[in-house]
Amino acid sequence: TTSAQSLHQCMRGDSMESSKISVALSAAAACALAGSFCSLAPTPSFVVSPPPAGALPQGASSHISGKSASSATAGFSGHASSGTSTAPIATMLAVALVVGLAHRRSERHSSRVPMRVRGRAGTWFRMGAKGAKPMHERLIAKDIIEGTKAGWLKKYRKASDMEETVKKTLYGNLQMRFTTNHFTDEIPWPEDRSGGGGMEGPREMPDKPWYRRKFMNPARFKKLDIKEWEMPENYSRSVSLEKLVGVGMQYGHSKQCWATKMMKYVYAEDGDSFIFDLVQTAAQLNRACYYAQEAAIRGAKFLFVGCKMQAQELINEYADKVNMPRVSEKWTGGLITNSGQIAIARELWQRLRTQKDQGAWDSMGGERRDLQECMLRRLDRKYAGIEGMEDFPDIIIMVDQKSESVACHEAGKMGIPIICLCDTNADPDKVDITVPGNCGQKRSIELFLQQVTEAIKTGQDIRASRPRSDDPAEQKSWDPWMFSSDRIPGLHRSGKFQPWMRDMYGTYENVKRANPYGKIRPCAPFVSPVPWVNNDGQNQIWGVSTNAKVAAKEEGKRLAEEAARAGGGGGGGEDEEAKE
Repeated sequence: TTSAQSLHQCMRGDSMESSKISVALSAAAACALAGSFCSLAPTPSFVVSPPPAGALPQGASSHISGKSASSATAGFSGHASSGTSTAPIATMLAVALVVGLAHRRSERHSSRVPMRVRGRAGTWFRMGAKGAKPMHERLIAKDIIEGTKAGWLKKYRKASDMEETVKKTLYGNLQMRFTTNHFTDEIPWPEDRSGGGGMEGPREMPDKPWYRRKFMNPARFKKLDIKEWEMPENYSRSVSLEKLVGVGMQYGHSKQCWATKMMKYVYAEDGDSFIFDLVQTAAQLNRACYYAQEAAIRGAKFLFVGCKMQAQELINEYADKVNMPRVSEKWTGGLITNSGQIAIARELWQRLRTQKDQGAWDSMGGERRDLQECMLRRLDRKYAGIEGMEDFPDIIIMVDQKSESVACHEAGKMGIPIICLCDTNADPDKVDITVPGNCGQKRSIELFLQQVTEAIKTGQDIRASRPRSDDPAEQKSWDPWMFSSDRIPGLHRSGKFQPWMRDMYGTYENVKRANPYGKIRPCAPFVSPVPWVNNDGQNQIWGVSTNAKVAAKEEGKRLAEEAARAGGGGGGGEDEEAKE
């Protein structure tokens, strides 16, 4: 019974139960084996009765002494008893051996499969098997529906090819034959299918931040323009190497936390930390100051961001000097990308402030008044610095990209340029103008903010001193960054080095230098509002669609006729110019 239970447990794969039963069975087998050894040991003479009269062989004399007969009978009985006791012992040993082998096999398959992937065959989906196909070529990783469809298209190219298959699936005495192959013929769709299908109705979504940024109010200061922008040679430098050394701008993070992309700004190593190349730091800081000054002359709106303990007071101080919004306590998620919900929270904040100023909480109970004050303090911490920010900022001034990664991500999705002071653990690819320097000391952060703020103040003074009529009229234009999937990190895929790139660019570094933001196509002239026509709205931006061409042609004819009527036929040359 024990051996049967153990075999049953092994067949079910229950290795724990089978091991318990096999241990008990081994103990029983050991006891049986010890008993057999005891039975085979020398024993004293047995006292048995003489054999029956017919049991003696023929011709045996009756004068055999009783002693000799007794000895012979005892020997015969001893051999018979030893033969009958060894059969069950052998059976028990065989069963124990089978159970042990079955237990080992079940244990090997149940618990040691992950550790022995190279030693066993038969599991075709294993990734580490020697000689196995790559995972993308195995059936488990393929799309069965697409593979079956491709096989059908390859096998049944015409309707007549599937005629025999159709006949086999039909029952009875039905006789059929395809007269034409129209089942597999290509359908001659008309070229202009704008009449039906697709998304109907208006597509305007002004409540969505990305829609406003993409179609209604494109960025004035574009991320793609900074890569090719350079300050003039005669620009006066705002910072010197002596100032940078005096505030300790050259000290970076320790070697335990550093980013490989920042190594191009590192000059040397000092023990367990890095030393910045202050020549590059001064050049980048001067470049950032000149860009901020030119943007302030054009009326740009800046947003100061710095939630580190060392930067909070400095952000508040220098942002107030230039009258710009700031975030110094905590960056609220969705401050740029989810401005609709932020507007609702700011309305609640304004309502609570008004209620407190008017004394509406005096009649409340103590517990409820405490809850209202706690909510007001939490909203003050989030929105106290952005009270005057009604739209997207044009440029963000940031301290430490690593600490403000959420703000950097949201600004990248909305195409807002970033000027940032980055330490050795930052990612400079997510920043437009990188100023490498120490982000852990107040003095270095203060120097960075001081220089940038002075440049912004200078630009504001220049803008205020000259009349607005002298400002050049800025025309809106599409921001190619907003139409690229590279702005979303989850959709970004680094392109591989193709053979044609070698002929055109030479090396992969030249490819990346020529395409800093991936595949981004140029845009057509800006049109507002966007003329959505069925599913052709996207083509209105990348290029003029067929419907837009027809509309433009009709509009041109109408303008030409009006110009001809206004001219009154005074001169042929003027009419031609008016028509053009």
